[in-house]
Amino acid sequence: MTSATATVARQFSRAASGYDAHAAIQQRIAGQGMALLPLCPGTLLDIGCGTGANTAALAAKGYTTTGLDLAPGMVSYAAREYPHIVFCEGDAQALPFASNHFLYAFSSMALQWCERPLTAMSELARVLQPGGQASITIMVNNSFTGLDAARQAVGLAPATNPLASHSHWQTAIDAAGLLTHTARTTRYTDTFSDILSLLRSIKAVGAGTRLGPGKDKHLSRSSLTALSKAYARDTSNLLPLTYQVSHFLLEK
Repeated sequence: MTSATATVARQFSRAASGYDAHAAIQQRIAGQGMALLPLCPGTLLDIGCGTGANTAALAAKGYTTTGLDLAPGMVSYAAREYPHIVFCEGDAQALPFASNHFLYAFSSMALQWCERPLTAMSELARVLQPGGQASITIMVNNSFTGLDAARQAVGLAPATNPLASHSHWQTAIDAAGLLTHTARTTRYTDTFSDILSLLRSIKAVGAGTRLGPGKDKHLSRSSLTALSKAYARDTSNLLPLTYQVSHFLLEK
């Protein structure tokens, strides 16, 4: 495991117990990804399963699910919450499963943390059975634009490391030999009355993971005030937090 991967694992492990309470928009995004999968029984791997909520929802639809997550804290939490489902720790870039093992795969808001998109897509292709399908949902560049503009205005680094673009992921998918049935990008927006609630929501779901130089320390009260003033509010005087998300339905 690289140091960057270990940092992501620690960040999401810390977020495990409070994740679902702050993950309404992530659940909405995941629901759109689930809707792309065919409603036919079969084995399914949930990559980046987090708390296991999506894994359990897919099991309720009739899939025989296995949840995998990089963060040991998430895996432990999911195993306690859903003891009837198999959960294991592992990296999307080195999946601990035999080739041609799963008929389906699902991933929502997890693969953007992979350092090597082509490796992740090649591993996905490897573990899928011939004709198997995968619904993957990935946060891409142009997410958190309002927040990043405000941070830049007050001299702070962006909220996250640069995210890969939709086209970068599509190139990796094509290079891995996967067929694309659906490829679309959708903007999802959450709103907050104050800057502290907005920042806490990001921290609570691990979405503010930043690696290397520019990593945030605790912001002072004056920095929070400046950030709030610099943040462009919407017509309802709320602070919008945008997620730019790519949805793919793929086939091996």
